[in-house]
Amino acid sequence: MKNYVPLCLALIDALLVLETSAPTEIDSDIAVRGMENMSSSLLMLDDDDQLELRRALNNIAQESADLVYRKFVESVPDMMGLAS
Repeated sequence: MKNYVPLCLALIDALLVLETSAPTEIDSDIAVRGMENMSSSLLMLDDDDQLELRRALNNIAQESADLVYRKFVESVPDMMGLAS
């Protein structure tokens, strides 16, 4: 895959839903399990692909004018446990 941006945006959107939903919208245990499952799947990527994903996420963060969104996106690679 040459363009990771759409995949990264989908990952960010999913994480934002799980992270910011109220307990009446998504049970917090289910949200955590969902994020853990996403992390587990991403960790199946080899180190080079994890680093590429990390770079793509960092680029998205740096291009964002919204500081709250930028901080969240900057936290995603470590939240998911990606290689650094």
